[in-house]
Amino acid sequence: MRTTSPILLALLLALLAGPARAAELPGGHVLLREGVSDDGRIVAAFAPPGPDRCWTVRLFERERTRWTAVAEAAGPPKPRRAECSPVVGVLAGNGRTVALYSPWEAQIVVFDRDGRTLREAGRFELPAKPAKPFPPPGQTLAIARDGNAILVGAPHHACVIAVPEDVCGVAFLFVRQGRIWKLDLRYPRPDGASPTDRFGRTVALSGNGKVAVVGGPGSWGRAGRLWVYERAPDGGWDLLSALDSPSPGDLEFGGEVAIDDAGDTIAVAAEQKVVLFRRQGDDWLRARELGSADPLIGTFGGAVALSGTGRLLVVGAPRSSCPQNRTGSRCGAVRLFELRPAGAGLSVGEPTALEPVVWLPLADFGWRVATDAAGRLVAVQGKLAHLYDR
Repeated sequence: MRTTSPILLALLLALLAGPARAAELPGGHVLLREGVSDDGRIVAAFAPPGPDRCWTVRLFERERTRWTAVAEAAGPPKPRRAECSPVVGVLAGNGRTVALYSPWEAQIVVFDRDGRTLREAGRFELPAKPAKPFPPPGQTLAIARDGNAILVGAPHHACVIAVPEDVCGVAFLFVRQGRIWKLDLRYPRPDGASPTDRFGRTVALSGNGKVAVVGGPGSWGRAGRLWVYERAPDGGWDLLSALDSPSPGDLEFGGEVAIDDAGDTIAVAAEQKVVLFRRQGDDWLRARELGSADPLIGTFGGAVALSGTGRLLVVGAPRSSCPQNRTGSRCGAVRLFELRPAGAGLSVGEPTALEPVVWLPLADFGWRVATDAAGRLVAVQGKLAHLYDR
């Protein structure tokens, strides 16, 4: 009678105990901020830096348990005497449209998949150039599920000299009309905003393109803040609500944000926690605060993602210490939370941990996370881009 070895049995039990690791993208690839399609079949990532081009973006398609590169687009040639400008990228839920934003050049380029290539489908600029190269690019780009609306944050635009720091920040919404991209709305700093709010440093757009979130983390001892806008029946946009931190001095609040497809649930990263807001009519109520009591977990909320259904929250903690049986620091960590509506609030299940196959120091596992509409595929960036099936 054939018996199963203890090692093989342990591996099988580990696979059955939690989410199975699907695959890893080739070494050096870095996930786009919203890098997973709604159906979980397409993943978008920047390729490793090459000798001649500033960037190359690739689409990978699932073939059972393997991921194969199926389309790509190359960026401009590298300048001889200067560095390439930083670029922020997002993938639309349709899995076909990619938008790239160069904040210093104030330019957005849009690509649509055409067979095995990414064909340029639009190139446009913000109405003005940045006033100064600060702060660095962050979550300053978002795209609707159908790829026809793009929200751009410009925290370094529209600056006014002030003390203790210059007052800056604006956001722009562009919509596709046929083959043309047009400016649909300019979001100025709202009345009542603090001079230290980094408006436009963080943006998010619901999958249906009807709810926009604009704001940013805090500075000079004041907490960050976010504002929620909704498209009105007449086609205009209404400012619905401001989302405030439960801690007045929480500078990290608003540094990362995620919203579901319907625009009903918003997850906001804060200092060592994630704050969940739930829509009630035209208002947004603070539903839950999630953290971790594990002393090894650091920068909990360093990255956040919500599934399109709003039922799965993915939280990255990239500066977490390595497990106690490993040496080194900043191995990173990721936690998954199942969410369920519960009256005016949310019911949150016990967290599930995702782990890389090999723990590596300085990997910052979880510094970027993404998931599909149903929360079945979870993408996690560390030293490698990890893909997990649930």
